[in-house]
Amino acid sequence: MSDSRSLWYGDLHLHTNYSYCAPRETVPETYLPYVEEEDIRVLGFSNHLYYPDAVSAEERAESEYPGVMRVLKIKEELEAMKKKTGCRILLGCEVETVYGREPSLPKEMAGQFDYILLAASHVLNLGGYYRDYDLSTPDKLRELTIERFHYACSCDYPVPTGICHPLYPICSPAEQEIVDGISDSRLADCFTLAAKKNISIEIHACLYRGGTQLDGEGLSPSYLRLLSAAKACGCHFHFGSDAHAASAFTGKHALLRRAAERAGITEDDMWKL
Repeated sequence: MSDSRSLWYGDLHLHTNYSYCAPRETVPETYLPYVEEEDIRVLGFSNHLYYPDAVSAEERAESEYPGVMRVLKIKEELEAMKKKTGCRILLGCEVETVYGREPSLPKEMAGQFDYILLAASHVLNLGGYYRDYDLSTPDKLRELTIERFHYACSCDYPVPTGICHPLYPICSPAEQEIVDGISDSRLADCFTLAAKKNISIEIHACLYRGGTQLDGEGLSPSYLRLLSAAKACGCHFHFGSDAHAASAFTGKHALLRRAAERAGITEDDMWKL
């Protein structure tokens, strides 16, 4: 019998109001009423870990690591939440890995978290950091997205590490063209490196969002191709809805598990945390 708290029944990419992009009313407990219907037994909260120049002046004045301290404020809420659910509750963070600068999580602070997710495909939504790059064509966006994936794999942390929304060109209107233009050999290069570094690959909401064509099951063949390539390279996996509110959490996990099955991913392939 499977462990009732296996990551096959988990969601490790949840946001709360500690992420600027989430609604103020999204606190950890807003997800609890839906865990049973979603068959979720592991909840991982991975708020954005911002660079110091992206947080308020007040937060910068409080700590040498203001982005980290902002995320860690959730700890007390998670401890209270554990008393109200049989779910396993984990504390993670979504670490920015801007190409050409240090990640937003200093290595000496990594031990504060159960796991970390490296955000290797924020490009257009971090335009300020890439203002000196020419991102005018899908080919150029594709190259930067691949470079960033490799860069994320070079970030050696002393805690379990995954990559969220892998090779997903967030905010790009040319998503289908960018993803489909990644050759099989370059996918193999990316995922072989991730497997070698023991970095988990996220089975993410990009599988069912409308940036690419969806099939009869409501899944993206483009992203199923990526998952199949990662499976062939020996990667491990985790599920992440990337929900910023409960409305983006409900009705999603059956789709994510179905995507995993279609890519040949089984419970044995899941990340071990």
